[in-house]
Parts: sequence; structure tokens; C-alpha cells
Amino acid sequence: MNKQDEELQNQLERGLNADASEDARAYKRVFDALKKEPDFHVSLPFADRLIALIEKREDKRDYWWMGAGIFLSLIAMIVALALTQANWSAGVFTFFSGYPGLVAFGVAFILFLQWIDRKIVRKRMA
Repeated sequence: MNKQDEELQNQLERGLNADASEDARAYKRVFDALKKEPDFHVSLPFADRLIALIEKREDKRDYWWMGAGIFLSLIAMIVALALTQANWSAGVFTFFSGYPGLVAFGVAFILFLQWIDRKIVRKRMA
């Protein structure tokens, strides 16, 4: 928007109609049209269906990105293993062999937290 258009818009907003040019009439028609309320109303089921459609598309997009991320992570892991020629050993995980109860509790606790999230937290947020 150039300076002349801005001045013309400010004059029309203040109610000054000193310039009766084509631009002034066009601006006046636009502002008058914008002041009017629309003649139609959207029903609530329409809005609900539209929101559900948008959420469904977002879910599909999320799964696509998750799949792409997993695929690229696997490729990166294969490339890293091929370049470094890593030797695998289970030496780090021997700690867990002495504590099977701790491992079982950890897995059960994580599953319990996931269940709470789905049953309680997400229902309250919706």
C-alpha cells in the first residue's frame, strides 16, 4: 500500500470525503461492504464435520511423518554401522540380568502411565 492510498483510507475512516475520485469511491464501497454482516449462517453440525475432517487429515499426516522418521532412522543406523564397523556386545545390559523384578516393574509402570493418559487425561482435555 503506497502513501497516497493510505492517506485516502485514513480520510475515509475519519469521514472526510474531500477526494471524489474513482479510488475514493472504490474504497468507500469496499468499506461499506465490510461493515455489513453476512446473510448466511453455518449450522453447528457443518462446523463439527469440518473440524472432524481437518483432525482426520492431521492424524494421517502425523502417521506419515512418523513412518518417514522411522524409515530414515533405520537407514541412518545402517549407514552408521556400515561406516564404523561396530562390534556388538551385550556387556552393558548384563546389569539388568541381576534385577528382573526391576525391569518388570519399569515396564509395568510405563504401561500404567500410558493407560492413565488414555483413560483420564485425554478425556479431560477433550
